[in-house]
Amino acid sequence: MPNGHPADAATDAVWEKVLWRRQPFPDNYVPSSYLAELDSLPPRPRPQLLRLMLATLPVSQHLAAIALFLAVFYAMLVGDFGAAEVGWSCTAFELAAFALWRFGWGGDKAAKTESLLPVSGALRPLLLPPLLLSLLAPVLGTLTSATTSDSIWPLAGGLLFVHLLLADFTTGPDARRRHRARLAKRRRRSSSGASAREDEGPGLTSSLSLTSALSASVVLASRLPSTAHVFSLILLAAGLFAGWPTLAKGVRAAGLQFSIALTVSTIWLAISLFPPCSPEDYPGRPTLIFFFVLFLVNVVGPFMLWYGWRWKRRLGGNWDPAVVKLRRRGIRP
Repeated sequence: MPNGHPADAATDAVWEKVLWRRQPFPDNYVPSSYLAELDSLPPRPRPQLLRLMLATLPVSQHLAAIALFLAVFYAMLVGDFGAAEVGWSCTAFELAAFALWRFGWGGDKAAKTESLLPVSGALRPLLLPPLLLSLLAPVLGTLTSATTSDSIWPLAGGLLFVHLLLADFTTGPDARRRHRARLAKRRRRSSSGASAREDEGPGLTSSLSLTSALSASVVLASRLPSTAHVFSLILLAAGLFAGWPTLAKGVRAAGLQFSIALTVSTIWLAISLFPPCSPEDYPGRPTLIFFFVLFLVNVVGPFMLWYGWRWKRRLGGNWDPAVVKLRRRGIRP
């Protein structure tokens, strides 16, 4: 009988998404209407290329800070800068930056979280780091003094790359402060407090970034001639990699024009401290390399993201969404 043939039955029958009914289709059958709604989904709105370029300003600021640190280190290594010059300059700039942060950007906007430790006074963050560095400088200068320079340069470069890779480029409070504020808010909302018992995962990358930068400064300090040079270099590293990002976030939060002014001034300061070059080699190899990296970050990267946005889709359909059931601690289903 022709109607009883399996091929004819499969042609006339309509596949249904059910398991309790026997259907004349193989087990690996995929209907033509499977995820057909994905073909008609409109592409996501493409952002403007200029906005993507402006979003890379925090990365440029961080690159300029690293270039500034390396320029000062090279000047101290060849004898162009003395330890007293760098030390007093760092002290003056850090006092000015602390005043700007305290009374201008970020001082009154800091998130208040619950803590068992006493509130830090105004003088504690200014006095403790120099005192500790003055005591530890003789030790820090000899940690890697036995290592050859052929191993010091790639090690310091790798640590600075890790620092840049894990840095927090967001605007506003850092990841740890935001995470602590969320936990404090959950504790106030929850009576048991079980949902707030989480480890501070978002702050791990920021801590590793700062640790990598300070480790790179310690590694490079072993090439300097005296303990005073070691103290000045690590004081500069502490100001650039620990204190300056906090001030930069407050400046970026104040507006786009402040962020652009900060980026231009930081890049100009870093380039002005690069080693001098002859008129035949102007603008110099370090300046060309630095501008090439900035071009990759500010132009090539945003353009690639803008060009590849055409393949970005907002996935959605009428398929069954998976409901994730989380089991709280101490409660079993």
